[in-house]
Formats: sequence, structure tokens, C-alpha cells
Amino acid sequence: MSSINPFVQVAQQMTLGAAVKQNHALEHATIVLLSKKYPDLRLAGISFAAGFFVFGDVPTEAILPAAQEALNLLRTTTPELAIHERCGTNLAVSGMLTGLAAMTVAKMRRPYSTPNNVILASTAALILARPLGLTVQRFITTQTPNASMTITKVTKHTFLGTTAHFVHTENPEAAGLFS
Repeated sequence: MSSINPFVQVAQQMTLGAAVKQNHALEHATIVLLSKKYPDLRLAGISFAAGFFVFGDVPTEAILPAAQEALNLLRTTTPELAIHERCGTNLAVSGMLTGLAAMTVAKMRRPYSTPNNVILASTAALILARPLGLTVQRFITTQTPNASMTITKVTKHTFLGTTAHFVHTENPEAAGLFS
């Protein structure tokens, strides 16, 4: 079993390399499937080049089958599972767009730089941010897993009293620095 060296993992994370984007898509799809099976649980995740975390009190034995099913669905019939409404990408896009809108209007000359116009611009930015965030996910922060991606194991961890599972993946085609 090979693994991505630490330098490449960091570079992939910083540049949103293929391994990170493919794991991000798999993380979303896995969380969707787990949420259907455990609707009362609050789940979250974060992706890396070597795999992804699922945060939430999910039975360990449920993670691997859900991730394997998610991988199959992403590659075949349901690639849209890669896009998730509650993704952090959406929050980042909302924050950046709202901040830029508020700063732009605040720096305008009077009578345009009023507090009402700053609020109006921020609100308009938030409305625009939702579809833009989903588009950013689709084209920038997620990618359908390629044929070389495999799920190797799931390990259970605890962070600050929260249960987390790390889903380890191997992806030789995406393991390079500039994949």
C-alpha cells in the first residue's frame, strides 16, 4: 500500500489538488448517505489528500460501507452527490462576497456609502452567494473520483470529545504534486 508523501499532501491541500478535490466529493457523498441512514445525527467533514474525516457519533462499522457506496454512486449514476448545501465552500464564498460588497459600497462617495446601502449590498451578496457557492464546489473544490481511487480503511478518533472517523484513501493517479 503506497501513500502520498507529506510534502505532496501539504502541496495538494494548499493548491486544492486532485486528491483533495476527489476526497472532498467522496466526503460529501458519504455524509449524504450516512445522513439518510442516521437522520437524527449532525454530521460534518473535512478532506485531505490522504482521505477525509467524518465528525459525528456514527457507528464505526457504518462508515466503510457508506463510503464505498458513495464512491460507486459518484462514479456511476449520481455524481451530483459531490455537491453539498452545507459545505464550507458555501460559507467561504458567502463571507468573501458579503465582505467585498460591504467594503465596496462603504468606500463609495456620498450619497452611495450610507449604512442602508452597505446592508443592501451585503444582502444582495448573500443572495448571490448561494448559487455561486454551489458553482464553486462543482468546478473548483470537488472532482468526481477517478478509477484509481480506493478506500483502504477507516480509523476512529476523538477530538475534543467529538467522535470522528478518518476514511483513508489511495489514489495513485492523483498522488502527484501537479495532478
